[in-house]
Amino acid sequence: MATITLQYDARSTSAKRLLEYLRTLSFIKISEDAAPEYDPEMVAKVKRGQAAFARGDYKIIKTEELWN
Repeated sequence: MATITLQYDARSTSAKRLLEYLRTLSFIKISEDAAPEYDPEMVAKVKRGQAAFARGDYKIIKTEELWN
């Protein structure tokens, strides 16, 4: 048996239809990740932000100042 990993846009109707078709085939077994991986670049940005916050390196912006 061989294993293939597919990455697809879960919002795409075409991708959903393809998966539904594949599920109907008796010789195909589909197992989906319960927890999708996050983009490593985004994870690094969040961690840098958390570290900056822990150091006290941040600026408070009031909501009313946000759009001015």
